[in-house]
Amino acid sequence: MLLALVPRLGGEAIALVLLDAQLAITGIALLAPVVAPPLSWLVGRILVPGVAGALARDNARTAVRRTSSTVAPILVTVGIAAATFAATATLWDASERAAAARVTAATIALPAGAAGIADPGPGVPTAQSVVYVRNDDYSEEFDAMYTGPGVETVLRLPVRSGAVADLAGTDTVVVGSALARATGWRTGGTADLWLDDATPVRLRVVAVLEPSIDLDQTVLLPWALRAAHLPRSGADAVYLTGSSSSSVDGAGTVTAAEYFRSRNAEQRRLNHLALVAVLGMALVYTSIAIANTLIMSTGGRSRDLAVLRLGGGTPRQVLTMIGAEAVLVGVTGVLLAGLVTAGMLGGLRAGLVPLVADPRTVVPWTPILLIAGACLTITFVASVVPAALALRTPPGRLSSVRE
Repeated sequence: MLLALVPRLGGEAIALVLLDAQLAITGIALLAPVVAPPLSWLVGRILVPGVAGALARDNARTAVRRTSSTVAPILVTVGIAAATFAATATLWDASERAAAARVTAATIALPAGAAGIADPGPGVPTAQSVVYVRNDDYSEEFDAMYTGPGVETVLRLPVRSGAVADLAGTDTVVVGSALARATGWRTGGTADLWLDDATPVRLRVVAVLEPSIDLDQTVLLPWALRAAHLPRSGADAVYLTGSSSSSVDGAGTVTAAEYFRSRNAEQRRLNHLALVAVLGMALVYTSIAIANTLIMSTGGRSRDLAVLRLGGGTPRQVLTMIGAEAVLVGVTGVLLAGLVTAGMLGGLRAGLVPLVADPRTVVPWTPILLIAGACLTITFVASVVPAALALRTPPGRLSSVRE
């Protein structure tokens, strides 16, 4: 229900989409004893024909505790992994595409070294930075961008109030809509903040921007303010119009899409590594939970295994049935995770429509499939190996084992 509200709430609901997906995953996991057995039976009807498949389907449907206890950790792990990876990749892509789409400059000049571009020529220089804003008893960090005069000629900056052309001198600032809303800053008012070198400044708000995915929590600062505090620092990039496209010496030029993709590459890599580390620990937990459930349940299936053997089933046929059941249960968990992720991505895309022209859904299949494959492998091994060990006992003795 929460996911269905995202399109109505617009861009402000984007941050809630991943939380909604986690709540949906938790809810379905709690309902696993009701949902998982019949869905496993249905999956078995499609994927596993034959006698072994029929036995596997019936076992998955009737052994409610075993099936739900296996499906739940798979659902949680794969669901959170898929939702997190997909939501993060989709938001990064939307932010980069929105930033590139607002560029009207012909090309962007980048410095050859770390020192920056000292002489931007007739282009519009920019430099990335951060500012700090007091929030109750602590300071909160926000993105900032120093911009040279004429930034409104090289960037489409939708303005809610004020004028970006007034961004000049050393005492003005342009504020993103979300930051303005959080701090109460208004056009014509003042903004108290700290620059990246811890210098406190009081700036006059000359414009507040319309909501956007890339500049919502960003401030634009005048280039003269950077020159006053960091006089020897050059520009990170220079936006060039058609007439100035070859006027910056010692700098290479790229397109807007290439610039934003390269600028965010390192941060995206670090975020990806952090996600892999966190979800890797979740996978360890899942492995323990699945293995513990299935290994313990093998002792309770001793008589069932003995009946199958005494009824003429070979060890290979019994293990085939056990393996088929494990696959059905594992696929059920992955399928439920996929349904939740698809709903989350649908809500996310709907929330991005007002902010990005033709938003795309980006799914990093490699890590998601690796995690899903690991869960299925663990389920299969933890089911078949204990059963194979139990089948080494003669059927007559196996039937007398206390459950």
